[in-house]
Amino acid sequence: MSTLEQQVASYHDELSRNTQVTQRVESNTAELIALMQFASSGISFFAGLGRFLRKLVIWLGPFITIGTALWALLHGKWPEWPGQS
Repeated sequence: MSTLEQQVASYHDELSRNTQVTQRVESNTAELIALMQFASSGISFFAGLGRFLRKLVIWLGPFITIGTALWALLHGKWPEWPGQS
């Protein structure tokens, strides 16, 4: 075999090894993408739940505050001020 044929064979072997490594990286990357998509759907669920709870608390908060203040006043629990005994 001539030097040129040896170089071509060497390049071919190196290219086939590189192709195998690339295919392994491709399968690992596909698994990572699937994992990231799964995590993204979980994150979006909790973000949506957080937005819903925030809207609920903002809307109900004043009513709960007024209701508990009235309940306390009606049950004899008057506000205490500093220095008052």
